[in-house]
Amino acid sequence: MATKTGMSAHPVGMVPDVERPCGYVHVFPTGTLAAESADPSHPRWCDRGGCDSRGRHRSPTLILDTNRPETSIVDVALVQALRPASAPMVSLTSVEGDAAAGLMLSLGQARVLRYRLVSLFGMAMTTSNDGRGT
Repeated sequence: MATKTGMSAHPVGMVPDVERPCGYVHVFPTGTLAAESADPSHPRWCDRGGCDSRGRHRSPTLILDTNRPETSIVDVALVQALRPASAPMVSLTSVEGDAAAGLMLSLGQARVLRYRLVSLFGMAMTTSNDGRGT
């Protein structure tokens, strides 16, 4: 696969006194997150459209699509107030019919929510399907 893309693997000398275990991989930053922002007034993840009218930066909205009919539509995005020193937050929005509800989480709360959801999924896997898991 590497050869087809014009790349090749070749040994490169190491700086003296640097050791790496077999299989060591360094992940290099890629995409737009690694590049310097063309407009430093926006975070790298900002979609740069309508920040002033909204009063905050917003990432592209990610819709939580399960590929099944659901009773509500849920989406998630990063947001950050335009005032100096404000921190990014996670915005969760749920829409059902004409009703909408929103929830703002700090990055810390979102991180802990992620771990709690994984724990809940683990419990659901062991108790669903008549105790056989899925």
